[in-house]
Amino acid sequence: MRLRYSKLDGTPMEFHLSDQPITIGRSPDADIVLLDEKVSRIHCGVRLWDGDFYLKDLKSKNGTVVNGEKVEVAKLRSGDQFRIGSSVFVFEQEPEVGQDTALQEIKDEMALGKGYTTILREIVDDVEERQEESGAAPEGAQIAREPVVEEAPAKRPATTILPKRKPTKIIIKRRDA
Repeated sequence: MRLRYSKLDGTPMEFHLSDQPITIGRSPDADIVLLDEKVSRIHCGVRLWDGDFYLKDLKSKNGTVVNGEKVEVAKLRSGDQFRIGSSVFVFEQEPEVGQDTALQEIKDEMALGKGYTTILREIVDDVEERQEESGAAPEGAQIAREPVVEEAPAKRPATTILPKRKPTKIIIKRRDA
């Protein structure tokens, strides 16, 4: 999960959430620092609890507003917006890699010179690794693959045939001593 917001100067920001609690406030000790007079030093906190993220107002002077409603504690859902001072935060789920994203990544790799066979081999290796980690495949089991056949670069013929030319006349002169 992540929080997206904009600084007062309009710079877009993004903060990735983990299982560690975070604080938002005006203090340099806060995890997300907001330089805004309407924000308390440690204004609110966000933490993961029992699989869900919760936002808690930490007795701030101006309060915390989630989806237009002033709250003390709120369970956050993807798409929720909350306001702290003049800053509006959007709580959202990380975008998953979809078909279009995956295809674009492959195109980018090929543009950088990576070959089709190498990309396919990396995909298969990644799938095998994930199956082994998750226990989906029995230990030691492998995905059956067709052998990779790589074409060797074209070789020059063993004998080179030169075009016919007129014979060159060589004259050797002897010197008598």
